[in-house]
Amino acid sequence: MIYVVFFSNAGAPATGLTPTIGVYKKVSDATDVTPAPTVSEIGGGFYKFSASPAEALVVRMNGGGTLSDADKYKVMQITPHDADLDTQVSTRGSQVDLTAAVAPLALEAGLEAHVLAVLNSYDPPTRDETMADKTAILAAIAALNDLTVGEILGGDLSDSLNFPANSLADLVRKLFWVLCNRLVITDASGAFTAYKTDGATPAAAGTITDNGTTTARSAFTWP
Repeated sequence: MIYVVFFSNAGAPATGLTPTIGVYKKVSDATDVTPAPTVSEIGGGFYKFSASPAEALVVRMNGGGTLSDADKYKVMQITPHDADLDTQVSTRGSQVDLTAAVAPLALEAGLEAHVLAVLNSYDPPTRDETMADKTAILAAIAALNDLTVGEILGGDLSDSLNFPANSLADLVRKLFWVLCNRLVITDASGAFTAYKTDGATPAAAGTITDNGTTTARSAFTWP
């Protein structure tokens, strides 16, 4: 396995050096491994050495006396698996590049297919289904159409008006008869009669009973 290092001198590539490896030790027990590899120049500030370590080693390389202390030393760790990693990276480089280029396209195609599947599976309501609620609402409004806004504001619940049984207008007028109009109770029987607005026409009838503990009124009977 070839290892490459780079030396610089005050930021510029350092050429013409004769680096040496001063520390070449096992990580496991800190013993020296000899002989240390020889370092040779590649060019442009790059240098190399070859090694096939049997286990993890630490390496400290000295670039030589012409360099300042800040630029002089290079340190690294080398292991038996470095060659395997280098082989895998080298042989799979083109595949990685291709994957990186194709991935956005594949993602876009997958997203488009998913959206199309959702759209195709969507079952919108038919016109009849849409109109069903409208029909029900209109029917409910029609059932309340026996009492106009003007009649409510004007209080026109005259006895002579005919309203559908149990419609809103019919129920409001019955409530008015019972709460606001004449009520006659027969003492002997407890029977009572509520009258319409004219004070003469019976609107509702019922009975009131008293057992000495509670007084109760029956439900109204509407003639």
